[in-house]
Amino acid sequence: MRNLIFAIIILAIAFFNYVYPLNILAHLLFEAKLVEPLSIIPTLIVALIVFAYFRTHSTSPLLKGFCYYGMGMGFLGFFIFNLGLIASLAIPEFTFEIGLICLVVFVFVCVRSLQNGQSIHVKKIQITSPKIKDHLNLIFISDVHLGSNPRQHLERICREIQGLEYDYLLIGGDLFDSTSFVAQDLTPLKAIEKPILFVTGNHEYYVRSHEDKLADLTNYNMTVLNNESVQFDRLNIIGVSDNQSPKTQSEIARGLVIQDAFNLLLVHQPSIWETIPENTDLMLSGHTHNGQIFPFNFLVRLQFKTVYGLYKRLNSTLYVSSGSGTWGPRMRLGTKNEIVQISLSP
Repeated sequence: MRNLIFAIIILAIAFFNYVYPLNILAHLLFEAKLVEPLSIIPTLIVALIVFAYFRTHSTSPLLKGFCYYGMGMGFLGFFIFNLGLIASLAIPEFTFEIGLICLVVFVFVCVRSLQNGQSIHVKKIQITSPKIKDHLNLIFISDVHLGSNPRQHLERICREIQGLEYDYLLIGGDLFDSTSFVAQDLTPLKAIEKPILFVTGNHEYYVRSHEDKLADLTNYNMTVLNNESVQFDRLNIIGVSDNQSPKTQSEIARGLVIQDAFNLLLVHQPSIWETIPENTDLMLSGHTHNGQIFPFNFLVRLQFKTVYGLYKRLNSTLYVSSGSGTWGPRMRLGTKNEIVQISLSP
């Protein structure tokens, strides 16, 4: 049953992301039929390619590019060309011109999305608490997605981090996401001279031999917090792993808080925000990518109430990052790759 559902999803992606947008464009520009029975042939071909890529854990860059960038550009094309289709129904005498406009907009948006997927921004936030004695600076990154992103992307992140003032580097999961990732891709982290604390995200567990890859992290200056905490002065950093239910995660966090300390909870997904212990002062999460490619953020909001930015609850603060990298296509629209610099002050 699971394989059947997966196959149906792949077929839907193949048609609506790869084939249907081209059908609309051909309809607008050349008066082709909107849905051709022969569309089933390219749909099946694309579905087989995508299915093979995800099921065989292929490391082929050509397959990866076809699957990831096809999905990203197809997603944008679906919305842009559908808007053109609606406009052509309202003013059919300008159907060809509408098609040209849609094509130009599509190319511009794709180029802009690719540019955004390469850039990295520093986001600064400030947190004050009576539990903090001395000023501290933290760097938080998440969702680097080595595999979808090359090692050069992590090198750029590390260069940006080295130019910032900080005491600890926190990594909130999804550091890698595919079998093409090798531990040597983490070499840029060896240049980081401050403590690096890491918790897992969901994507680490999708990778073949992920146990070995996670074990390798300790060779690159990282301390893996697997449902445990570390203390620095009055700062209690709690790391909760992703491969467990939200209820279990909340129970683990509750057992690791220290009453008089500043409790910082590091957990990949923001799902447990409403059930965390009340004496959690700061929770840091990622996972959502802030939707990554507009208008996907509206779909993400159906699953997560907290998608991006700062949130308050009682005396606790949550920050959900848009992530330091992209999953799938290296494309962003309406969102940014970010490094979060957190200032903790008395």
